[in-house]
Amino acid sequence: MSAHKSTAKVGSTMLKSRFGLAARILPIVAAFLAGAVFTGPAAAHPHVWIDLKTEAHVDDEGRLTAVTVSWIFDEFYSAFALDGLEKPGGDYKPEDLAALTVVNMTNLAEWNYFTEITQGGETAKFGEPRDAHSTWNEKSGRLTLTFTLDLEDPRPATVEAPAKFRVYDPTYYISIDYVEKDTVRLAGAAADRCTAEIEIPNVENVWTTLPETAFTAGTGTQFGAMFAATATLTCRMAS
Repeated sequence: MSAHKSTAKVGSTMLKSRFGLAARILPIVAAFLAGAVFTGPAAAHPHVWIDLKTEAHVDDEGRLTAVTVSWIFDEFYSAFALDGLEKPGGDYKPEDLAALTVVNMTNLAEWNYFTEITQGGETAKFGEPRDAHSTWNEKSGRLTLTFTLDLEDPRPATVEAPAKFRVYDPTYYISIDYVEKDTVRLAGAAADRCTAEIEIPNVENVWTTLPETAFTAGTGTQFGAMFAATATLTCRMAS
């Protein structure tokens, strides 16, 4: 995270000046809105960094039934999001973290929780998130938001029709990248029969191969998708 610290601090300062107290209460959504007001790839570079961890839940039929997402915010943005909250005994109050979680999850619903899941090439739908909570790590100085999304219509994740998921901010104002050597975990009855492969775009190559229209027509609502890692899940049928 050290390479990003100075930029992240600038981003936090900008957010606070643009959105005031509301930005502190709604940190994730405020960051998204801040990125959305810009027009063009030159402005759509990350100002907030999130380390991503995911866990794919599969049932005994080899179906992806849910995905648990954990976002570990960078140090500067964590400090910005929690600015002004009391910290008795070196930790934030559970009720304050719970309130922050509720507001963030409520507002992220409009953006599909920055999560895209496809099954056999079709976009999957999921219900209300569950087990959402925020935690604070005093040693690292970083805030984590974790939640689970259940798929409404799980299907077998086969080689012919794999399940794929991406987690990204459409504006690329927030960079969401997998933690090195700790990408997708597997859980559930068929976990030992499933594999998850990660395809991570080369950011430099993405920038150098952007079509000319990207520089003339603005970022578009899915600009960040070009920088998003794709997890592909396949499962073997039980013998």
